[in-house]
Amino acid sequence: MKWYINSCDGRYNSFDVHFTSECDNRCKHCIDARTPGKGIKKPDAHAIAKTIIENAEGRDDVMFLGGEPCLYLKELCDCIRMIKQETTLKCYVTTSVPRTCAILYPKFCELLEIADGVNFSVQHYREEVADRVRCTRSTFDRQEFYAHLPQKYKEKVRININLVKPYLCERDEVLACLKHYDDLGYRYIKLAELQYAGDAYASFEQIMGIKMKSPYAHGCQQDIDMSQYIPGFQARVQLKRSCFCCEKTLKAGFWDGVKVIGKTICPPKGGHYSVIYEDGSIYNGWI
Repeated sequence: MKWYINSCDGRYNSFDVHFTSECDNRCKHCIDARTPGKGIKKPDAHAIAKTIIENAEGRDDVMFLGGEPCLYLKELCDCIRMIKQETTLKCYVTTSVPRTCAILYPKFCELLEIADGVNFSVQHYREEVADRVRCTRSTFDRQEFYAHLPQKYKEKVRININLVKPYLCERDEVLACLKHYDDLGYRYIKLAELQYAGDAYASFEQIMGIKMKSPYAHGCQQDIDMSQYIPGFQARVQLKRSCFCCEKTLKAGFWDGVKVIGKTICPPKGGHYSVIYEDGSIYNGWI
């Protein structure tokens, strides 16, 4: 049913894990800055895994977030292994690929082996621009690291690219960014509009000069065929759009109003969604 295909409807069967409050980036648009967790740097992998295992019934997957989870690669791998031993949950990780991934490369490869998928938050294809987005200076060449990752691992990676003003908001730059990672052999790319970003928000519609249906009423995630814009392009591109619920600079349209009324009359059934923090504590939402 089309009214229930938007992420704002809360139909999840998953855990989000705030694995650590530590991060080596200072992105101004970061949502984590609004929910900084318990302020604990080193995660308690056993406590986190125990909470997940005890509450696994009715869940499908686990997403490890931060902070930056790959700052604690050993603990992250230990946690995933414990979960895998006791449950059938799929485990995913979102990371900006900090220097620890290069320093502890065998452990990072272990993570890619045991996780069901890893999201690389790359920010841009030019590192000097990506550094400005992250508000910090890289201490190793991430692009070289991405390029030389074995293809078997690239198949497990989703490249995450945020549309963000003033760094990635022009059509030619967006297309060049997509082509860059496609040329590197990555076959799954998520292109995302920011949430709660204000002046940093950039619209895919406006960037590409196209008209699209309301993301709230008609679904905020969809695959986009980029081969029509980039000859020979191979990667799957998933577009995640923002709506008035999560970006206050946007306004609701007619069909959004229809959906709001429809949800009032016939509310969607919620999923089993919880957030777990560094010490293993569990909540029904972000705190």
